[in-house]
Amino acid sequence: MLQKQKAQKIDQPDEYWTPVFDQLNEPVIFFDDQLNILRCNAAWKNFSRNTTTILNHYIYPEDLYVFIRSMQSGFSHPIHIRLIQDAEHLAWFEVKMQKIQMMDWHVPRYFWSMMACEQTDLIKARDLKDARQRILKGILTRMPIMLYRSRNNRDWTMEYVSEGCKKITGHTEAELINSPLYGQLIHQDDREYVWNNIQEALQRHGCFHIRYRLNVAENQTHWVQEIGQGAYSESGMVLGIDGIVFQTQAEIF
Repeated sequence: MLQKQKAQKIDQPDEYWTPVFDQLNEPVIFFDDQLNILRCNAAWKNFSRNTTTILNHYIYPEDLYVFIRSMQSGFSHPIHIRLIQDAEHLAWFEVKMQKIQMMDWHVPRYFWSMMACEQTDLIKARDLKDARQRILKGILTRMPIMLYRSRNNRDWTMEYVSEGCKKITGHTEAELINSPLYGQLIHQDDREYVWNNIQEALQRHGCFHIRYRLNVAENQTHWVQEIGQGAYSESGMVLGIDGIVFQTQAEIF
């Protein structure tokens, strides 16, 4: 009889709760398959202000599918969702969930534990960085300018060029990188001028601003301006040159 009663014992979510959860700064919640909140810690109460015990009321509608899919997987990788604090405040959280089974008169029932770590500032900073990169990429793609990193040799061997290189030189990134091509494109009468001015700037660890001609096609040249500076090791050795090249008109100078 004792064994039978023991087998019929009903597990409760409270048995899995520990007072340590209330000491955490991150919200911890136990909830069921209907998203009813069964138990929560002080951090969640501070965030939610105890406005409702239905979890999906706090989940941003566009993120609810991601949340449910992660919940159904039982034990999943962290997901990023937005939680609604009130009508004016929306916060990003990294959420980790775990599915827990308990027995109700030999019938398995399930509830879920969830820990949420706020990531709002981190995600805002990442989104801002991504936006800046998209803007920069758009500018570099549309405008006749070329960013580059080159070696300090007379061929100006390119280690990196931006997509605008095609508009500046008539050649693709693949044609310019790790080849002597860019140095060969500089007009023969301007090569010493380019070399001497850049070397002088490197010696004083300063910037250079020069103008010269590029041979972009047979018997065709155009004028470009170049602004750049050296990249140095801690000992002062020149590691390369970073700069920008853009088209200009000969009569400007």
